[in-house]
Amino acid sequence: MKSSFSAMSEIEELYEVLEEAREADQVASACVIYEEILTQEDVENVMSTLLYVTDLIDFGNFAQAEATLLRVTDLCDEAESQELLFFNLATLHEKKGEFRDAEKHYRLAHEQNTTRGELLLMAANMAFHQGEPAKAEYLVREGLKYQCVQDEAYSSLGFYLASQRRFSEAKTAFDKVLEIDPENEYATEWIEDLNPLLPD
Repeated sequence: MKSSFSAMSEIEELYEVLEEAREADQVASACVIYEEILTQEDVENVMSTLLYVTDLIDFGNFAQAEATLLRVTDLCDEAESQELLFFNLATLHEKKGEFRDAEKHYRLAHEQNTTRGELLLMAANMAFHQGEPAKAEYLVREGLKYQCVQDEAYSSLGFYLASQRRFSEAKTAFDKVLEIDPENEYATEWIEDLNPLLPD
């Protein structure tokens, strides 16, 4: 029978290998390693379990991801774990084409960590997939108030404005992209397409 010390050491080693697999983007290996941890560890490590769910979703194993999330939902009692819980739920809904639920959970994740404006950009994308470009525009504008990749946010804003036929505003958004990243081909092409549509 293993001593508790040697068992703990083995689990710690497994967590180290798990982290290495995740950093190397070896999703399948990470899943296998975490399954091994589950057989040895008595206490649920919530954050590791949530990261495991992220891997399961990436791997396309949605049923197991959902079952694992249900197992730890009640244990997510801190902002960090709640953010990752909601993010995983959002990603899971997005992969399944459930865009309304995905939008809702990206917004809930943002409420747990308002420093991450990109969560609102993801929610905006889900709103657009539901055929709601005005809501998508609003969510991007909200996302820009927080930390996010600015050129990507303005690119999305330009696209959502153009889809509403607000071409002058869309061009302004893409001009902003080029201020941040003068080599951005996506924005350059959009501006070329928009110029003939603008009033003289």
